[in-house]
Amino acid sequence: MRFDVEIWFGDLDAFGHVNNVVYGRFLETARVKFFMEKFGKIEPTFVLRRLEMDFLAPMFLGDVAEVEIQVGEIGNTSWEFLYSIRDKKNGREVIKARSIQVWVDLKSNEKKPIPEEVRIVLESERRVSQ
Repeated sequence: MRFDVEIWFGDLDAFGHVNNVVYGRFLETARVKFFMEKFGKIEPTFVLRRLEMDFLAPMFLGDVAEVEIQVGEIGNTSWEFLYSIRDKKNGREVIKARSIQVWVDLKSNEKKPIPEEVRIVLESERRVSQ
């Protein structure tokens, strides 16, 4: 899944380029959009366990970020999302990222197996390693 985000003045840091925390928000938006597109709702029963970002190049005011999200490895209770953010103007990759989500029981605060209906969708969207 891909979507575009226009860079606004409030996204910038003191150096005039997109602040690193803004990219985390773009990735969060990708996760929300993924669940809204696939399930029509946000499942409140998974939590973010890990977020890794490699900052490859800066973006600036007026640029348009193309955000892509794909499903990576899938375990019993967790799965991986893989992300790429590109500068739409020139196509260069500016962020490469990875997150791990864990399905949890909100009452006990313990991990639990990914529900079968969610697993089926994740498997169908999984990027096969090359």
